[in-house]
Amino acid sequence: MGIKQERYTEAYTRIDSSIKSKHFFEAITIEESIISDRLASFLEATDTLKSDQIHSQSFANLIMLWKISTTNPGAIWEVCNELISKIDSWRKQRNKYVHGLVKFPHRQANIPNTEDFLKGAEKTANDGKALANLVSDWRSRQVQIKRKYNKALKQDAQKAHIS
Repeated sequence: MGIKQERYTEAYTRIDSSIKSKHFFEAITIEESIISDRLASFLEATDTLKSDQIHSQSFANLIMLWKISTTNPGAIWEVCNELISKIDSWRKQRNKYVHGLVKFPHRQANIPNTEDFLKGAEKTANDGKALANLVSDWRSRQVQIKRKYNKALKQDAQKAHIS
């Protein structure tokens, strides 16, 4: 097993143990890391971002670039508008819970009690685990799409050369 796979295995193990032990903020943070990594990998593979640009991108920017890359005319990538929308909605929930434990809105009446806040964080952690898996699966399918596309291009080039 390579180091990347080893780290992903550790990440998913930590997500499970974090949720089980009610450390929802740790789970949410690891989930964002997984999703961001998968999006960065896709964006680098599609030449949307260069490797030296990837680490300076915000989570919101990675999502926006993902949407642009998959909806460009002539894009070969699997349509994933619903998944992109879910990830962006989850990003907003992630912000609400990761930053909201001690930061309060100006209107004090809108602050949920701590028990309800933690229930929301738990839901966000569970949703994030499912979404991290969906994005990882989507990314794996794009690798296969690119291989098939490149193979078809190579075959077309060979046919053109023979003709």
